[in-house]
Amino acid sequence: MLSYFRDRRGPVFLVGSFLLVLVIFAFVVFYIPDFLGPAGGASLEDEVARVEGVSISAQVFLERYRLQEQLYRTQLGAQYSPTLMRQLGLEDLVLRGLIEDAVLLAEAKRQGLAVSDAELSQRIVNDPSFQVDGRFIGRQAYLQVLSQNGLTAGQFEAQVRDQIFRQKLETRITDGVLVTPDEVEREYRNRNETAHLEYVFVPRADGEEGTEIDDEEVASYFEENKERYRLPLQRRIRYLPFTSQPFQPAATVTEREIERDYGENLHMYETPEQVGASHILFKTAEKDEEEVRQLAETVLAQVEAGGDFAALAGQYSEDTSAEQGGDLGFFGRGEMVPEFEQAAFSLEVGATSGLVRSPYGFHIIKVTERQAPLTRPLDSVRDEIRNRLAQQKAVELMEAAVQQASEYLRSTNNLEGFDQQYELLTTKETPFFGLRDTIPELGGSQELRSLAFELPIGRVSSPIRQGQDYVFFEVLEERPAHIPALGEIKEQVKRDLLEESAMARARAQAEEVARQLKEARDPASVAKAAGLALQTAESFFRGTQLPEAGRSPAVQEAAFSLGEGVFSAPLPSPDGYVILRVNERTGYDPADFATKKKSFTEQVLAQKRQQFWAAYLQALQERSSVQVYQDVLRRLTG
Repeated sequence: MLSYFRDRRGPVFLVGSFLLVLVIFAFVVFYIPDFLGPAGGASLEDEVARVEGVSISAQVFLERYRLQEQLYRTQLGAQYSPTLMRQLGLEDLVLRGLIEDAVLLAEAKRQGLAVSDAELSQRIVNDPSFQVDGRFIGRQAYLQVLSQNGLTAGQFEAQVRDQIFRQKLETRITDGVLVTPDEVEREYRNRNETAHLEYVFVPRADGEEGTEIDDEEVASYFEENKERYRLPLQRRIRYLPFTSQPFQPAATVTEREIERDYGENLHMYETPEQVGASHILFKTAEKDEEEVRQLAETVLAQVEAGGDFAALAGQYSEDTSAEQGGDLGFFGRGEMVPEFEQAAFSLEVGATSGLVRSPYGFHIIKVTERQAPLTRPLDSVRDEIRNRLAQQKAVELMEAAVQQASEYLRSTNNLEGFDQQYELLTTKETPFFGLRDTIPELGGSQELRSLAFELPIGRVSSPIRQGQDYVFFEVLEERPAHIPALGEIKEQVKRDLLEESAMARARAQAEEVARQLKEARDPASVAKAAGLALQTAESFFRGTQLPEAGRSPAVQEAAFSLGEGVFSAPLPSPDGYVILRVNERTGYDPADFATKKKSFTEQVLAQKRQQFWAAYLQALQERSSVQVYQDVLRRLTG
């Protein structure tokens, strides 16, 4: 089987590699009758969602879901579990992907884009997966590959057609996105330029210190700044959280279960044979291979004559390991290219290879250590297995309770009633919050906040996933947008006034210090006389910040625009004011930029187009008509 995939030149590999991709589709198609059968009574024809009037059926959802699930199963091996998929929110990821595809397909058709049969045929014929020696394998072989993997030509070609639609739309939308030479240079500077600064930081004083504020001043400040305190439309909710923690006492694990899990997942506790080795690499890319070979043979002769391997590696090796004397550390089978692996695992400890040719060039390999395979005994991992199985069981018990709660609440719409049936569960209530606020105790879930402002008052929600947990909620009350009375927020207004006063005092001090710095021959003495310090930042990059000042756009701007050798005016920051001087800027070399400009322009253009496409896609989804039927989704995924 391994040789089957190593022969990358023959038709068997090309067809086989495509088979490897499509085998997952076969899994889906062959098992639809049983494995894809809806778990909770939903029909395969039921709608999971509707996008711009077009249905996404349960069958389409389940096919995509099982495909993604199988990919995870292959990647994770024994670590895979249905519980883990639920914790990852796989159903949400799949549904979002289907909605995105449907939105893009609808928009492509709305814009009049079309995919002809000739375009479709050309895409398939030119796909390397269906070629041998650069030529199409033929329609009969193409149909046979699809048939062997449970796909009809119609199914596969519909998927390819949708991909072409998406690519055409992306091309149309982003083709007009360009970058100017100024943008390219600015981005190059942003990534490479460094400023060497001297600065004085004037901290904001404690807001209470030396400040007396009476009620009249607070009232006056409030009247002048009322709009700052306007609250948006707000709601408050009652919610019922489900976490695995209350179910853990009931999640008992037997010794038999531990032993069975250990046996079934023994490979998780095995460390295969490993070799510790060093090497000297002579790269051949874009070089005369014979000249490289001659140099490698010369160095090999020195090694065989007893030369210091580490010293020779440091002198000649073109690998990053040269600085460590060629040391690669330990590695197992499958971690290196086959030629290197075969040579390394065939050598005894202390032995050195001849020249080993790999796709990278010529290697001289020395094996320094060898570790035999090791299996951790059950006793050393017993607690680890018990804890993992107990957590899985607790999650399963929680999810069973979530399912029971869903059924109860769907029929009764009585959140408190369900709470009263279970001692483990307790409803809680939030204070008022706005659509963009973080909900106390529930975090920043956009889905939950959005739904909280969509549900009618008194209606109980479907279960909302919160990481590994769930929550049900009902809207208790709504409060319209308003400016609260001063009495409700007096302390907040007072704090704001004190803070503004403290910043004003800091600014006054900073302006005086800045004036003196501009005239001083000894800036450090000026700073010291003011009870401050002249500090340095040797390597100030864009996006970094001065430790005392915090993030300040004004400091960022001045550091890379201010003329060298002069002190700036006071620059505001969250915690005070900064007065800075640029002594030098490095990292931008016009000659170096000129040599890299073409390739860098392509990078910047690709990045800009990706950003534009992502923003376009988000805006498109926001204005599209999308309905999601959570009850169907819940019945499908259990």
